[in-house]
Amino acid sequence: MKAISIKKFGGPDGLAVIDLPDPAPASGQVLIAVEAAGVGGVDVMIRSGALGFPEGFVPGGEVAGTVTAVGEDADPAWIGRRVWAPISTSVGGGYAEQAVAPVGDAVPLPADLSAVEAVALGSAGIVAHFGLAHARFVPGESVLVRGAAGSLGIMTVQLAASGGAAAVAVTTSSPSAAACYATSARPTC
Repeated sequence: MKAISIKKFGGPDGLAVIDLPDPAPASGQVLIAVEAAGVGGVDVMIRSGALGFPEGFVPGGEVAGTVTAVGEDADPAWIGRRVWAPISTSVGGGYAEQAVAPVGDAVPLPADLSAVEAVALGSAGIVAHFGLAHARFVPGESVLVRGAAGSLGIMTVQLAASGGAAAVAVTTSSPSAAACYATSARPTC
């Protein structure tokens, strides 16, 4: 199978397409034909060399695609289902044509949700949802999101607003960023 590996730490030019053996699901795992892989801040940090991963590592902490095989102790009914699944950051492997994930972490995708949309929601959506739940957020309350420029912050703002927040306040890194967010529903700054 084809995969993307870190050949040299730094920018995207340090990534290379390589050939790897097809993975096989172990007990309690599913094999996913990857349609989309999530790319997040941790992937950029791994690629930069800041987190101690070795050159040759295949990054990718979440994927969406179709289950093509299951390991022992996994229900064969998963085969053919479209799923989103986190891949352990320490294991990586999402930047590949196929990836394995624990069957208990696989989330079935609704038919109207694309693989790209699934990884865009992915981990940030789950963390934002559980963060708001842990805070016991209810409609009508106000929410403060500190540092709302990353995927987690953006998702928290969106979930709070769609969940009926009376007000959603955000903090920014600078007065110019605050001005940009205050004047645009879709900021590009």
